[in-house]
Amino acid sequence: MNFEERWIAKKKRTDLNETQQFWDIRAVEFNEMGKRQMDDDPVITLLKSKGAIFPGARVLDVGCGAGRYSKAFLEMGCEVVGIDISPNMIDFSKDNTASLNADHFTFKVLPWEQADLVAEGWEGYFDLVFASMSPAISGPEEVRKMIQASKGYCFMSSHLIKEDKIGAELRAVLNQENRAADYRNTLYYAFNMLWEMGCFPEFRHRENQRVKVWDVEKAANYYEHMLRATDEETKQAIRDYLDKKSDNGQIEDVNYSKNGQLLWSVESLQIEGR
Repeated sequence: MNFEERWIAKKKRTDLNETQQFWDIRAVEFNEMGKRQMDDDPVITLLKSKGAIFPGARVLDVGCGAGRYSKAFLEMGCEVVGIDISPNMIDFSKDNTASLNADHFTFKVLPWEQADLVAEGWEGYFDLVFASMSPAISGPEEVRKMIQASKGYCFMSSHLIKEDKIGAELRAVLNQENRAADYRNTLYYAFNMLWEMGCFPEFRHRENQRVKVWDVEKAANYYEHMLRATDEETKQAIRDYLDKKSDNGQIEDVNYSKNGQLLWSVESLQIEGR
């Protein structure tokens, strides 16, 4: 099997309704996280250095979230289309870019998995198709769709390693140590799939560590989703454990991650159907 076939065999099914609810719940948190300055952002620096973004460039931001990168692209003079599965995220994107030229951006609720490039007029339309830490890029079809929408560059990033203290403790409590997510798969398969297609993407990675303090209710919703808790007994076990760890309704967690980035040009690729 080639890497595209291997990725298909490994891909897990996703309930889009559940995914939408999960990201709607986290929209406020992501909006707050996204308010830091972008002047020295390494992703923006990389894209500028490669000529992937420039004034007037058309950018498709897949899984735009609360619009952190979309806003940065707009401030650089790009024309931006931002899509996300979460209506709450899209509302924040619109609010965060309300002061900018409305003729240069469009935000819409649209799962990438369901985007019809022909109907939207997006085939070969964008100078950059951008997917930063977007769970929507979960298999070869989604990567091919990125390529088909681009006439210049594609960028995607994903976790390589993601560890959190509370998550590890909960997996032990629930006897789920063997179910920890293997975050390496997305970029591993994407890189090798692109290589087999004759594209040689640039790869970079960076490490992050932070202490996170959040409400028990939000933490419970997060871990119920991440640990695929579908029965009430497991959900209650998660909540009971978090209550024990909390202080005045707040819980402290330590997160460590290593994130990988792929950037590639589509100009040399001959994709059937483009």
